[in-house]
Amino acid sequence: MRIIVIGGAGLPEQVAAALHKAGDEVTVIDTDPDREAALVKVGLRAVRGNAAAPSTLEAAGALRADVLVACTRSDEDNLVVSLVAKKHFDVPRVVARVNDPANEGLFDRSWGVDAVVSPLSALISIIHQAT
Repeated sequence: MRIIVIGGAGLPEQVAAALHKAGDEVTVIDTDPDREAALVKVGLRAVRGNAAAPSTLEAAGALRADVLVACTRSDEDNLVVSLVAKKHFDVPRVVARVNDPANEGLFDRSWGVDAVVSPLSALISIIHQAT
């Protein structure tokens, strides 16, 4: 699959690396110019820029992407990127990370989000299942 991951160091980079290792074609969009070399070194394609800008998404291959993962630390950025990816580029599957559980209700199809991931909610759920 052709996958675009939005976000830099930390979880986004780990997601991108795991997808690449599984055989997917992965492009990472990040605003940090210092991250580009590190991403390329592990076999990822890197595009520097604001992922909410259509020109940046197009440079990353959004016109032919199968999946876009909006995985920044900003819920607002993740929502805007999801909307642009779905409505402007018709990306078939958009997955978005929600950082603040109070914002979970916003992450729906009206914002272009097909699937939402909340690390905090997932962790709490697993803890409650274990007790």
